[in-house]
Amino acid sequence: MGYIIASKRSRCEMLALETDRLRLAVLRKSEAPKVTGYFIKNREFHKRFAQTHPNSYFTVSEQRKYLAFDCDSFLAGSVVPLWITLKGSDEIIGRVSFFNLAYGGMMSCAIGYHLDQDHTGKGYMTEAIDAACSFMFKEYGMHRIEAFILPENIPSIKLIKRTGFTEEGKRISYMHINGQYRDHIAFYLLEPKYRV
Repeated sequence: MGYIIASKRSRCEMLALETDRLRLAVLRKSEAPKVTGYFIKNREFHKRFAQTHPNSYFTVSEQRKYLAFDCDSFLAGSVVPLWITLKGSDEIIGRVSFFNLAYGGMMSCAIGYHLDQDHTGKGYMTEAIDAACSFMFKEYGMHRIEAFILPENIPSIKLIKRTGFTEEGKRISYMHINGQYRDHIAFYLLEPKYRV
């Protein structure tokens, strides 16, 4: 799935990519009310598979801090946080982000993603991951992208395999999810010229 870097951005976007149906953008802290609304709406839906958050996470003031951190980290080259909207709409329907960016001999990063409960099953996240990974390989020169998924999150495992990732093994006690540290299955995707 291809992407283009949008030539026109709104004031609230530091970067925007477009696919056939989606817009993926790095958002400024002014978008905190929209982001907070998205998280509040999907709090229960995401709870089983999302990292543990305190109640304060679901407030505009806290999301403003997170977005400010995202913007600073994006400028520093350590995070690429892409919020997803449908083309022609400003309603946030998800996010795909890249973190733990390592340069030099590594040229690797990790991917995380989540989607609005009302927009699952429509291929939006497949489209977003395909485009965003292509962007990371082409624009950031990444060699390897990693994903870590709970074993019981079958839809996410099917999704990540559908986008070309290969299962690699297990990460023991990898992340605090819904009240406890949990093992995750590790997957990887190599830049196209190194794929078998």
